[in-house]
Amino acid sequence: MPDLSEYLDDHDAQLVREHYSRPDVKSEVVRFSRGRWLALAGERWIRHFGRAPLTIDSLKLPGTLLATGTRSIYATTSVYRRLKSRGDPYDDSNVVAVTPYLDIDNDLEAWRATIEAARAITEELERLGVIKSVYILWSGNGAHVRVHEHALSKELRDLDHAWALAEYLRIRVEVRVAEIRARHEALGMKVENQIKPRSLFTVPLSLHRRIDRVAVCFKPESLDNFDPSWTSPRDFRHDPSWEDHEVGEADEASKVAMEMVGGYPIKRSWKRREPPVDEMVRKWNELD
Repeated sequence: MPDLSEYLDDHDAQLVREHYSRPDVKSEVVRFSRGRWLALAGERWIRHFGRAPLTIDSLKLPGTLLATGTRSIYATTSVYRRLKSRGDPYDDSNVVAVTPYLDIDNDLEAWRATIEAARAITEELERLGVIKSVYILWSGNGAHVRVHEHALSKELRDLDHAWALAEYLRIRVEVRVAEIRARHEALGMKVENQIKPRSLFTVPLSLHRRIDRVAVCFKPESLDNFDPSWTSPRDFRHDPSWEDHEVGEADEASKVAMEMVGGYPIKRSWKRREPPVDEMVRKWNELD
């Protein structure tokens, strides 16, 4: 692996060294990253270790980040059975789970709008019966609302069900998010379903790739107490209970989502299996 450490200035190098040397940081990165294809980000992106996909087994903290001039650790939303060769991440039969989530992209200055959007999403999940398996990851300027992949039963942990659940949620909160955006004048805030094959998101306790912030997790009941100071690199506040879940808790919601919006839209001429709006609203009201 080439030495790209010149891309880190003295401040960055010291921060990377101190942060990723912490035992609690190492533990969380390992715990979350098992079975996922990793990516290191800074001025450059690193996704392979030699000829193999970069995995937690080949990631040495903090040495690998310092040697490659990177700051941040990303992972695939997909969890794989094996990651030994370059072709493994491209084998659909090798995927054992996909993490459903929605991305809230916003400016840090409008963080209260982000919190309200996250609350809207978690409340919608609660209406759908998904409560114990939900957590929020603050990713720097915005946040993710994630559902633990094992909230889906084994036979439903695929790309189609994860994408459908996220898309269904996005549609259900669309009006409420628009109201929050207008009230806070957070005109740049977007709530997006970014799930796709081999898509990446931030690993808990990763440093942000550009700003001095840590990606921290917390549960929905802490939304009212959140403050951006929780993401300070040298004094962050992180809830390791993000891994709490109930197997099968999201099954019914994902099945309804598949009926309403269909599975992942592969590149083709397609029409989403979406009934008329009035029928969708009627069905949603029946679920509430």
